[in-house]
Amino acid sequence: MRRSLWIKLPTIGLALGAALGIGGALGVAVGAGILLLGTAILLAVVMHPNASLWARTRWRAAGPTDAVALTFDDGPDPAATARIAEILADRGVPAAFFVVGERARAHPDVVRRLHEAGHLVCNHTDHHAMTFHFRLWEEARRELRACNETIASLIGERPTLFRSPQGAKNPALGDVLAELDMTAVGWQVRGLDSTRGDADAIVRRVVDGARPGGVILLHDGGGFGGLEDRAGTVEALPRIIDRLRARGLRFVRLDELLEVRPYRAADA
Repeated sequence: MRRSLWIKLPTIGLALGAALGIGGALGVAVGAGILLLGTAILLAVVMHPNASLWARTRWRAAGPTDAVALTFDDGPDPAATARIAEILADRGVPAAFFVVGERARAHPDVVRRLHEAGHLVCNHTDHHAMTFHFRLWEEARRELRACNETIASLIGERPTLFRSPQGAKNPALGDVLAELDMTAVGWQVRGLDSTRGDADAIVRRVVDGARPGGVILLHDGGGFGGLEDRAGTVEALPRIIDRLRARGLRFVRLDELLEVRPYRAADA
């Protein structure tokens, strides 16, 4: 939270200085403009999925590589996740699944099968509520811990990797991630498949946008303000894999790409 003061304090100081130094209506207008600019900068840092000002965030490999990593958000879904896992198995591709705690509790066998197949199971909050971005320390801590506890109860390991809904991270969340020794994960390219069901558009966006070393974001779960049906993602996935391989890219698991430890012991 203290890091956000790097933006807040200069903004307030400059705004007050302008209002008092210039004086009158002009000083108030200049001060208000400075406050608006500082607020816009603060919001931009909060909303940018790869910003690391107050939460260390990884979204690509640290060095040159010909590999990329597939990640999926918002599951598990008993139909879509299972179908996606079949496609990944057919093509020998590992992935990371950022699961929502309440959905993992509803479909525990799906989570276990992902883990047994060698995929990562990661934290995507316990409820994926839009209000999450307005929550401070206690509630953010509760969301992350509850999801971690669910995952640990299902696979025997506690995840260290976290992706915030929509990628947004407020300063309080940054404090909680540091306290829990967790790393936020962003993305280099996303398919926008949570809001569009056109498989051709999903393929085009990912294939055109993917770069060596990048993290790719797709979705195996629906809802949360987006589409419920994941048919577009399921249809697009084999084509994405085949076309990126044709470009000479390899698929590796997220922890290998980022060179991070994905789990700690369940009792840690």
